[in-house]
Amino acid sequence: MSKIFIFLFVASISVWLMSCVAFDARAERRAERGTLEISKSDNSELHDRIQGYLARQQVANFSFGVWQNGQLVTEGDYGSTSPANPEPVSDTTIYRIQSMTKPITAVGFLILLERGHFSLSDPITKFLPEFKTTETLADYDEAGTLYTYRPPNPPTMEQLLSHTSGLAYWQTSGGIIDQRILAAGLAQSRDTDSLVRALAEYPYIAMPGSEWNYSFASDMQGAIIERITGQSLASFLELEVFQPLGMTDTGFHVPAHNGQRISAETSFSSSRFEYVPSEPSTLTEQSKIYFEGGHGLYSTRRDYLKFLDALRGNGANGAARILSAETLEKLKTNAIKHRGAPGPRRSYGVQAGLSFGLGVGLIEDPLIANLAAPKGTYYWQGALGTFFWVDPVNDLVFVSMLQSQTKLEPDLMANAMDAIYGDTYLQESDAQTPKPPQASDGSG
Repeated sequence: MSKIFIFLFVASISVWLMSCVAFDARAERRAERGTLEISKSDNSELHDRIQGYLARQQVANFSFGVWQNGQLVTEGDYGSTSPANPEPVSDTTIYRIQSMTKPITAVGFLILLERGHFSLSDPITKFLPEFKTTETLADYDEAGTLYTYRPPNPPTMEQLLSHTSGLAYWQTSGGIIDQRILAAGLAQSRDTDSLVRALAEYPYIAMPGSEWNYSFASDMQGAIIERITGQSLASFLELEVFQPLGMTDTGFHVPAHNGQRISAETSFSSSRFEYVPSEPSTLTEQSKIYFEGGHGLYSTRRDYLKFLDALRGNGANGAARILSAETLEKLKTNAIKHRGAPGPRRSYGVQAGLSFGLGVGLIEDPLIANLAAPKGTYYWQGALGTFFWVDPVNDLVFVSMLQSQTKLEPDLMANAMDAIYGDTYLQESDAQTPKPPQASDGSG
């Protein structure tokens, strides 16, 4: 063995040992700190991207904030509220949060679980007897005839929370049952009982517990809350969630004197940007239909942060506790049951690497999901572009508000995560201890 080769081999081993030490030191520092330190300067790319949406006339406004360890890191309020109100948006601008209603309804549902009104294994028919004879879709023919069978068991309360109940939804991208529900206008039901009766006439789109499907499950949670308490969902959430947390601008209607604070909705195409009419926001109009546990709330960035702070605080925000730490842990723990699939490939919907708890989506494997936030981050989004995530690893909260009927990007939340974290967790998700170099045979 030549002296040169010995020198190169010893040098390569030394480099490898140093890399191991560095790797271990990084791991040790990460274990000691437990967090990435996010600074305002780290988010310049995010600010630039959001200002670009307005410059290209893709949206009228955009409001977001990033907090770490309960402290504001950076925020941005760009654009104006509406053509009638050219005032700049702020953290008190009111937005229709659409499906970001769902986690709030789930928390209300879990409050009743804690009080002993039901167990997670109870069938939903305990409170929704209309579903006692509901069957499951097996197939349908070209004429649209449905073939159904009686499921072994009705959905459970846990399956209602995890969207594995088999219920359908009113969405254009869904299957035959979703399409029929959409055409029948169930989302415009005059009251909750009418919605329950009508929905129970449609078969489950999958055997309860067998798969994840976005559905009317949150609205049925709202119906159960109303039947247990004798209150409307609006009144219950006001008393049990909004008042304790000081969420003074969140509810199923907006008082007339706050109407000017509501963000307008917009749409855009390659050649046209426009403001579009939106649903009435007054109590008089809203009270004519059911209180939608799945999509009915208005809120502000400031208010929704108070709700998320209660989640990151293990069920409490300051002196206000709405859930126990034990119950909150269930909310953010995967509740989807699988049949032997490898852990990293588990998913809900169509995207692998994700899972779903009792009311929120969860990142199970960042690398496979191609989402830059760490494992254990939980999140949700609204149809008009609002979204949030809570990252327990770094004690980080992100809230974003906008009102666009057209998607600005294929995945706004994924882009925001990229801007915050870079590729830190996309690398560490598949990180390995450095391997020793292979000795050269001298042929090179």
